[in-house]
Amino acid sequence: MKLFRLCTIAICALALCTISCSDGEDGTDGIDGIEGKDGDNGSNGTNGVNGQNGQDGVGFDELTKFGDITVQLVGNRPDDEPFSDSRTFKFTPVEADAIASSNSVNTFGNSHEFEIRRYYANPDEEYQNNYIDFYILINNLGEDDEFLLSANMSVGNHTIIGDDGKFFQINDNFGLGDVVVLEFEFSDMAFDPETNNLSFAYRLLVDDEGNNSGNELTVSGEVDVTLLELIQ
Repeated sequence: MKLFRLCTIAICALALCTISCSDGEDGTDGIDGIEGKDGDNGSNGTNGVNGQNGQDGVGFDELTKFGDITVQLVGNRPDDEPFSDSRTFKFTPVEADAIASSNSVNTFGNSHEFEIRRYYANPDEEYQNNYIDFYILINNLGEDDEFLLSANMSVGNHTIIGDDGKFFQINDNFGLGDVVVLEFEFSDMAFDPETNNLSFAYRLLVDDEGNNSGNELTVSGEVDVTLLELIQ
């Protein structure tokens, strides 16, 4: 009998174990946890030390050592929008065949002839040919009877670029006595024969038919240059 009871208990235990190990249905998924907060941004690093300025290119000093011409152009564009353009032209060609027409003084008796040209950038006939040019012939410079015999100013290949992304070109020649040049004035003209330094202020008023803007144009500025004299 004792053996029979033990067998019965063993069978019941085995049955319970089989039932408990059978597959049941999966339970409902739990609720997602709350997302964690982003970490704080780290501090910016310290700025590095600025690099040293580079050296001027070869020839820069030679091209800029003879002084400059400032110019301000004021008027209306061909589309009648107003503009004001101010630049400094400080580059001088240094080739021997260019100096005579761009940076020279000739003296004959009581007359002085000045030929001055300065470029906006390093001179190059094809790509950097934007310049201001003066030719002046004057008698008795600095005397009470000073007399201007001839004067001419050129604005070559000059581009006026507006803030609206539009541009036009001024490529004009203005001569003393030209019908289209309403005013042509020089002031404070001074020349030192020891150093060949020439300085003056200028102002021109050109009518609408005398310049590429198609409107009346005011041209003004200052010249402070050191000229060269050819040994005859």
